Amino acid sequence: MSKFNSFAVCGAGFLGKSLIHRLISQGYRVNILDRNACPEEFEEKAQWVTGEFVDNNSLRKTLQDVDVAFHLVSSSVPGDGAIELVKGLSDNILSTIRFLDMCKECDVKRIVFVSSSSVYGLQTKLPIPENAATNPISSHGIEKLTLEKYLLLYKFLHGIDIRIIRLSNPYGCGQNLFGRQGFVGIAIGHLLKHEPILLRNAGRPIRDFIYIDDVSEALTLAGTLEYEPSVLNIGSNVGHSLAQVLQLLRDITGQTIDITPAKPQKIDIPESVLDVSLAQKCIFFKSHFSMREGLEKTLRYHKISILGNK
Repeated sequence: MSKFNSFAVCGAGFLGKSLIHRLISQGYRVNILDRNACPEEFEEKAQWVTGEFVDNNSLRKTLQDVDVAFHLVSSSVPGDGAIELVKGLSDNILSTIRFLDMCKECDVKRIVFVSSSSVYGLQTKLPIPENAATNPISSHGIEKLTLEKYLLLYKFLHGIDIRIIRLSNPYGCGQNLFGRQGFVGIAIGHLLKHEPILLRNAGRPIRDFIYIDDVSEALTLAGTLEYEPSVLNIGSNVGHSLAQVLQLLRDITGQTIDITPAKPQKIDIPESVLDVSLAQKCIFFKSHFSMREGLEKTLRYHKISILGNK
């Protein structure tokens, strides 16, 4: 049983909503900060604060009297190539420092921060362990790594328990199908619209895809369990190329998915698969859903027929 009973979730997007559902289902008290109004699914189940992450009053109201705060807010995505110095500093770095100061003021005991596998950049050894060199090749990766360093500085200076989760590529029910990140979601969106999907480098890049229920379980474990290392990888420990994912979608649905070929971008990482053995040891993490199982659950969620199960 966790010694913590109250949690704050900053950011109720794809990851946040799944985490909130899990925390509520386990009987925890949950405060939520998001720029959008409270959806019906969370009414009378949690304290919802509609406001901006940069607003001190909204932060204070969300963090007051909570044990653990989850930081799930980011304005950048791994595919962002442009270096937007002012926007990156203000939207992500400066706002996170304000968040850390407010956590200290409100006596928050633990912070769980969702970082990214993009902090590793180009690697020659796979799967990638937590002690691998961090040399990000995108603005998103640099921002995430910078935030990790500030979080660990606050741990050193103020004793706040910091838990950094370097997350691979989440997908699943509830992901935006028409956004600018999440290859699986975007592919399903194009499938629904019967439009070809842009596929760079013939779909050769390999990614570590992890189903959303596995992610929310890992975040809950990181927020509630006692363990030693501050940084943990969370992924499936299995790599799939983008071309393999599209073929799986074709096999499962029997539908044609056309592609529009494109050249690779400079910031595209050829292969990224995370070593999750430390998370398995420290928080008993286990990925429960294979790629096919996760895709089938996601397709059913979007009411897309599956071969042999129409």
